[in-house]
Amino acid sequence: MRFRQEDTTTSGSGSELDRVVIVDGYVDEPTCLGVPPYISPYPRYLAGAIWTESPRTEVVYQTIDQVRMLGDPQRNWTSADMILLIAGMIVPGKYLGGTPISVREAKRFFSDERIAGIPKLLVGPWARFGCGLEGGRLALSSDVLSPPFDYIVAGDSEVVLADIMKAGRDASAVDLSKVRGTPEEIREYSIRGAGVILQHPGYPDGYLICEIETYRGCPRYVTGGCSFCTEPLYGHPAQRAASDVAREVEALYEKGVRAFRIGNQADLFTYGSAGIGDDEFPKPNPAAIDELFTKIRSAAPGLGVLHIDNVNPGTLAHHPEESIEVAKTIITYHTTGDVAAFGVESLDPEVIRRNNLKADEDQVLDAVRLLNEVGSQRPLWGLPQLLPGINLLYGLIGESKKTLECNMSFLERLLEENLIVRRINIRQVIGFDGTRIRNEKHRGLKRHQFIKHKNRVRETIDLEMIKRVAPHGTIVRSAFLEQQRGKSNLYRPLGTYPLLCQMPNGQSPRAKADVFVVGHGPRSLTVLPHPFEVSQSSISQWQAIPGIGARRAARIKAADWIQSSDNLDALLETELPEWLTRNLNFDKSNAELVYGGPGRI
Repeated sequence: MRFRQEDTTTSGSGSELDRVVIVDGYVDEPTCLGVPPYISPYPRYLAGAIWTESPRTEVVYQTIDQVRMLGDPQRNWTSADMILLIAGMIVPGKYLGGTPISVREAKRFFSDERIAGIPKLLVGPWARFGCGLEGGRLALSSDVLSPPFDYIVAGDSEVVLADIMKAGRDASAVDLSKVRGTPEEIREYSIRGAGVILQHPGYPDGYLICEIETYRGCPRYVTGGCSFCTEPLYGHPAQRAASDVAREVEALYEKGVRAFRIGNQADLFTYGSAGIGDDEFPKPNPAAIDELFTKIRSAAPGLGVLHIDNVNPGTLAHHPEESIEVAKTIITYHTTGDVAAFGVESLDPEVIRRNNLKADEDQVLDAVRLLNEVGSQRPLWGLPQLLPGINLLYGLIGESKKTLECNMSFLERLLEENLIVRRINIRQVIGFDGTRIRNEKHRGLKRHQFIKHKNRVRETIDLEMIKRVAPHGTIVRSAFLEQQRGKSNLYRPLGTYPLLCQMPNGQSPRAKADVFVVGHGPRSLTVLPHPFEVSQSSISQWQAIPGIGARRAARIKAADWIQSSDNLDALLETELPEWLTRNLNFDKSNAELVYGGPGRI
């Protein structure tokens, strides 16, 4: 299938490229995630820049996971006039939906002699900041990939690519470090590039969530920002108009996208703030947030997911009244199960001071309390509306054993106050050129100390928190089958920090299902289909229910007279909990509807 821009009424000023290949090696930045099921703005903006200047050019979009499966991807690239690779990892993470490209893979895939004469461009975070490999290590210079790449685009890739198109495909004739002059420059690109999502592996099945940018840069750049972060390197924050964001969402919605995350900014609560770029903690503007979300909802009236991501806990601590208004506004328009990721990084006063972090322990605690007060309410049997997430980072300047004690003490304090956080991210820093942490020598924790601490958090904090987030009987809506692993199937809903749901094998798994919670692990849930068909469920599924066990599960499967919860109670000689009985379905005529039909794989 050949993909070209549908609207050919606007002709570009440059030479028409016949075919451009965009390989998405995935990105994970402080303010942007592009690992499936997420698709970042990068491929959309790039395709939009191409189609703005050269509407009839064929754009071939492939993810790195698709490239790996092809076996001989270069055979399909030989007819390209240009090849682009988007990469890389600034924030280290573990992923279920895809695996980011490695430097070794980039060299191997793009060094093939058959594509030696085709201009190859490296774009994205790897080109701009260097090649992050994994947490706890310094990033490599992007020069490590030159060759095989002929051009390292250190500027804004969509702007540079537009200039290349105008220059008759001659990348040597343009400034590869050129950046956007204003956010308006990407307006047309963001709209025209929406069509590239038709080639994403998650399309048309719906397992796709688009990351949406509202502004770029960090408000705290005026004080230098955090020692490790690349976001302040963008300079003065540049905010997009709410109408431009809405037009992009509308274009994606018209292509079939139903899930969006307003996550591509340092602190959503400061979007539209008059003091952004001048004040370290600008006062939130609730009216601007209301306008943004109102326009998004109007542009995508039937959306299924609307979530957010980054929020600075210092903003909530400095401006609690305005922050409460903003949180209430978001809850009015978003979808449940949302998470505001707090970039806490450390609770050690010395680490906070030496790394210019956002908030101290009392301020972070105030922010968690505030968001719990507003966002912990939940629809009946559903997930909480809007919870904080906690990001902790290790390897920072001034770190010591005391850091572990400070962080653990804070997390225990959350439990004592009966507060809820959706997720605790524990990462190790990557040192990038341009950040202070890269150049300042410091001694961090030893590997075994970090691992021991991480395991302690998982065992003593995470397990209790996930029970608070999703108690027994909680219904998780529209979970997608991500993997089939051994004797269980792994499901996740779309959204910010989606819950990993493990379902024991039973009937043929459905591609998408509502599920309910029967068990908890530190980082995952055990779930069963909702409703739970008594006549169709497997022994292993019954065994997953607390208190059932192998013998009782076998008795249930052997009985053919169970028609109500009273029958089931009598068989088991115990009264089942209410959270379980309300999820059971005894109507055999409904079994085929639930387990069969087009939803089956």
